[in-house]
Amino acid sequence: MSEALSAGPRGALAAADAGSDRRLHPLTLMLNLVRQVPQAILGLIALRFSGPDELRPWVGLFALLALLAMVGFEFYRWWRFSYRLDPEELRIASGVFSRNVRSIPYERIQDVNLEQGPLARLLGMAKVRLETGSSGSGDEGALDSVDLAEAERLRDVIRLRKAQQAEGPQSGDSGTEAGPLPKADAPLLFGMELQRILIAGIFNFSLVFFAVVGAVINNLDFLMPDDFWNPRRLLDFLGLDDLFAALDLAARIASIVAALIGLVVVGLVGGIIRTVLREYGFRLERTETGFRRRRGLLTLTDVVMPLHRIQAAVIATGPIRRRFGWYELKVQSLASDSDKESDHSIAPLATADELRHVLGETRIAWETDYPAMRAVDPAMWWVPLVFALPVPILGLGISAYLASPFIALAYLLLPLVPLISWLHWRAHRYALLGDQLYVRDGFWNQQLTLLPLRRVQSVDIRQSFVGRFIGLAEIAIGVAGRSGAVTIQAIPIGDAIALRGQLLGVAVRNRPSGTS
Repeated sequence: MSEALSAGPRGALAAADAGSDRRLHPLTLMLNLVRQVPQAILGLIALRFSGPDELRPWVGLFALLALLAMVGFEFYRWWRFSYRLDPEELRIASGVFSRNVRSIPYERIQDVNLEQGPLARLLGMAKVRLETGSSGSGDEGALDSVDLAEAERLRDVIRLRKAQQAEGPQSGDSGTEAGPLPKADAPLLFGMELQRILIAGIFNFSLVFFAVVGAVINNLDFLMPDDFWNPRRLLDFLGLDDLFAALDLAARIASIVAALIGLVVVGLVGGIIRTVLREYGFRLERTETGFRRRRGLLTLTDVVMPLHRIQAAVIATGPIRRRFGWYELKVQSLASDSDKESDHSIAPLATADELRHVLGETRIAWETDYPAMRAVDPAMWWVPLVFALPVPILGLGISAYLASPFIALAYLLLPLVPLISWLHWRAHRYALLGDQLYVRDGFWNQQLTLLPLRRVQSVDIRQSFVGRFIGLAEIAIGVAGRSGAVTIQAIPIGDAIALRGQLLGVAVRNRPSGTS
């Protein structure tokens, strides 16, 4: 099933299919119940162990009634959900108590993506995600779940109908007469074998294991004693209390260091597992309209990214990754991916040449880097320290005086604050080359934003009270589809005004006619 979503088109829509209501796959009931059962089980466990005594004997009956209620509700919701391919639009009807009928014209549909979770792959089903771009994020319509062959048919037919409507009336007045569908296979731009995926996992340090354990403990905290997190109790529970008490100071320090090393190892393993699950089988292909990305070990996703919706590109790296020549390429698009994010990773771990090869398809250039870019004013790092650093200095002193003198040892960490601030200032640079802006930010997580000026929506100049006093400003550049603005900090107000004129002037000249 790992190649399920890579199958070719099943053929065009028959005329008999037009206007007929269809329902989701009947096994959708089972998928929805599987998602709800764990929460119901946790609730019943809580009732059994911490609920009123008079209700505990009835837990089994409550479980049966809850199961019957969930099955009945999910069946009725499945029965009330239907979709229909009309000649001009896709209609989705849903609602249990109230009725909602959504009409989505084919010409408004920007993306048709397929997604398969682990259970859906075993059952031969897929989720069809539709986006129109009217809100810039999230699904405008979703069919969860349909037969895999039906999902592929819907994807191909919607794309064909959209193309026919774009061509005009000469392509057919009803849209049911279908010509040859576009081929699923496309030229491969970038792929990742298992070895490279494992390398990417090493750089993606993750403590997700502890997050999962913490979430489980948070839901089952009623089963644990009040002093569960007491270090002495944990040592006693592990049978290490007497051993730890017998160690001298050097051995105790060594044991703490070993525990930290173990934490790092767990983080590395967690990052590798998480990366393999997400990026396994990564393929980026060039289609007629843009990019097609397929990836995933358990959850297999098939996402299409039209080139005209790509707003900017981000090259991410770090001191260690950069030394080995590795980068990650993301594109910021008006369409969101399966994680509801507008940043699509189209090359999770690639060399500079591979990145330039992929960027060549987007009309976004990578022509400069850190040394050739312009630095911002040093006030970026020392001004915040003047106002913020006295607070922890005073707080630590008061805490050490009132609570424990050992708290004063935290003063040893304070020099790290100006060092980190200085490194962040050193990393923050910008450059304007031709019709493209480059903004670099971050020391450890380095990000170089490549922004074509034709995608600039707005430019704001911001000045704080201190900034007005010393003549510095911040520029915030609005980009469609991006959650936050692209910012350039601590530049002279005169340079900020001149840069705003350049950004807006080039953006207006390069904006297609007829657009606002």
